[in-house]
Amino acid sequence: MPQRRTLTIVLACILTLSSSLSSSARLASSEKGIYARSGRAIQATALAILNDRTITLDDIDPNVRELANRLDGEIVLARNRVLAEQIDVLLFDAEAGRRRITINRLFEVEVKQRTVDPTAEEIQAIYDANRAQFGAASLTTVRPQIVAYLRRESGQKLATDLAARLRKRFPVVMGANVNSQTLSSSMTLATVAGRTITAGTILDRLKPIIYDLRSRVYEAVRAALDQLIYDLLVLAEARKRGVGPEVVIRKEVTDKGHAPTEEEITRFFDENKARQNIDLAKARGQIASYLEQQEQVRLEQALSDKLRQGASVRILIEEPEPPVLVISTDDDPSRGLANAPVTVVVFTDFQCPNCGLNHPMIEEVTRSYGNSVRLVIRDFPLDMHENALKAAEAANAAYAQGKFFEYAELLFKNQQALDISSLKKYATEIGLNRAKFDAALAQGTYELEVSHDIADGMSYGVLGTPTVFVNGVRVNKLSSDTLRAAINRALVKKNAS
Repeated sequence: MPQRRTLTIVLACILTLSSSLSSSARLASSEKGIYARSGRAIQATALAILNDRTITLDDIDPNVRELANRLDGEIVLARNRVLAEQIDVLLFDAEAGRRRITINRLFEVEVKQRTVDPTAEEIQAIYDANRAQFGAASLTTVRPQIVAYLRRESGQKLATDLAARLRKRFPVVMGANVNSQTLSSSMTLATVAGRTITAGTILDRLKPIIYDLRSRVYEAVRAALDQLIYDLLVLAEARKRGVGPEVVIRKEVTDKGHAPTEEEITRFFDENKARQNIDLAKARGQIASYLEQQEQVRLEQALSDKLRQGASVRILIEEPEPPVLVISTDDDPSRGLANAPVTVVVFTDFQCPNCGLNHPMIEEVTRSYGNSVRLVIRDFPLDMHENALKAAEAANAAYAQGKFFEYAELLFKNQQALDISSLKKYATEIGLNRAKFDAALAQGTYELEVSHDIADGMSYGVLGTPTVFVNGVRVNKLSSDTLRAAINRALVKKNAS
């Protein structure tokens, strides 16, 4: 395996260890203020104009305003963190060279083998502290996730301690300030054991991180802004009717709502049972509450749309555009022409329920475009799924025999049975050479290939599954409609160029 790929895999290990239980809540980096499509900050705090009133950042929810105002500090933290991670990678590589072992072996000895399993008390403490996040899920259900989190915490400390020791052994000379406003790609940020880290490497890693933060801030600000506009329009309507705003809400929302029927509750449960770990009797109350909330949201939206028709509303902030990333597809399973104008890359986990639910949709949508779309599958097994890693290796073994997609179909259809014996049974069902397949599985032949996919996914900002890229642009809020829209945009852009 090339050294570059090995270093990338170790970087993935570091990133995985440093991720938190609520990774989606972590802030990354951005520029100052709220972002427009150009990427520049809107220096003025005007967010919208409602009739003759200008709404500014100072008018919205204080918590959201604080989130927006913290961006300057977050970009500093993100840039420093990404640079530190890259320095650690080179330190580990230098130490591996000194010991005359592979960097993977170094990580295995110093981190993985010394990572301890959490105690029952530690697991219970995390569960109790995160009950709001886990919802109705039992401790048994979320235990694998908690164990994975605590093991990451233990491994992170070991990796951090190792890096600290290695900094004393190998020279680390800092160069240009990673937070400099005049940073160019060719500038040297650090020299580690004689090897340089340029700004270009760090800036590429930061692209998806910056976009994630911009998107989170935009969504938070836009939601707060829409709520404020709704409140102001309801107040204006109440004044017009000569009543209090609570009367408008009661007549237009509360009185028009209805409790969900038993048929609606059962239908919702059946449509989502793949994601549930409890039976209908236990889930009925929670489902009813959720459906009532959705009904209220629908009625409030209808009222908002109605009131906006009679008002002048100009939104001044724009949703940030996702970065266009160069997604490697060198040796991964694919379907379609290699020179197709659009390439859809899916990072997937064969044990992930969402991946199983979305797999048929992704297949149907991409096939409908014929030779215009190429579908590429890459591995991203999550550590909370105990059988996902071996399932990914097994799929690669099937790929080596030319039957990846047939095998993947069986994995998605049998997500509750991905143990070793089941993986071998599926190989028999599609006619694979069992001797070759079993040997690859037993020897971990494709473990590094899967690790490489994970590493690449990390560098592209992949945090969960499925994550889909269309010509290098990540699809947010994946659905049939959003995937088709992304493909259509890519086709238009390709034809225009």
